[in-house]
Amino acid sequence: MGEWSEYFEDFPEEAPQPPSAEERAKEKLDADIKGMNVDAFALIAKTKQKAIDKAQQQKKQFLESIDDCPQCGETSLNTYKLENASYLCECQCCGIYGSGDNFSSALHQTASAIGDNIDWRDGSLFKVSTK
Repeated sequence: MGEWSEYFEDFPEEAPQPPSAEERAKEKLDADIKGMNVDAFALIAKTKQKAIDKAQQQKKQFLESIDDCPQCGETSLNTYKLENASYLCECQCCGIYGSGDNFSSALHQTASAIGDNIDWRDGSLFKVSTK
């Protein structure tokens, strides 16, 4: 068997070709888009974290107790007693939540939500009146 160059002389369509200008431009565009997406996702995450931090500051005054979470078992289930005398439970680890007229019913609703894949960070039930 001969050299590779002899093979490519016989089958020129098989020879490796340098990328065309169009292919290079497409690769550059794809890389630029990926870079912009990374920046956009980082900005979204930063904005979301700021909103969570602001909400946590507002909730602090209503925090009544911290208990064991029925889903993840961590001692991070914050219980809030809100202005309208209702209770809200939110786990700071796994995100499960529930509300009720008293602590028992809020905890029961939270425990009932196990496996529902809910997360208070995606839409909390916490509301503060702006009177």
